Amino acid sequence: MTQALELAHKGAGWVNPNPLVGTVVVRDGEILAAGYHDRYRGPHAERMAFDYADEHGVDMHGATVIDTLEPCCHVGSQPACTDLILSHGITRVVVGSIDPNPIVAGKGLRILEENGVEVVYDVMRAECDAINRHFFHYITTGMGVRTKC
Repeated sequence: MTQALELAHKGAGWVNPNPLVGTVVVRDGEILAAGYHDRYRGPHAERMAFDYADEHGVDMHGATVIDTLEPCCHVGSQPACTDLILSHGITRVVVGSIDPNPIVAGKGLRILEENGVEVVYDVMRAECDAINRHFFHYITTGMGVRTKC
């Protein structure tokens, strides 16, 4: 999760009002792929990691996805990350924060579990929540955060 958090930070200043998200895909202690959400309306972190793996012929079956934020389960400006995870044969997903967005809010994890994926959540939650405190505030109140210069 530490590596996923480091990746997530790379999107700072580029993804607003979206959350900072980092993804690392591992199997047997080896990193297979990694990605982060790098710009507003850009590919999600999971998509970045999976595209890299696909382009390099990396087999993801039986791997674990480590995500700083719950994978999305809806189609918006990007396809659902849960569909991507399921289509690649991922068997375990480890998540730091649950997405408070009402269109996700635990539904992503439930979809994965219902399809036989082992789900572990709240891993390094305080750290994962901290990087997205502005997003969490915005999504739960509809208001941005004022900061002093």
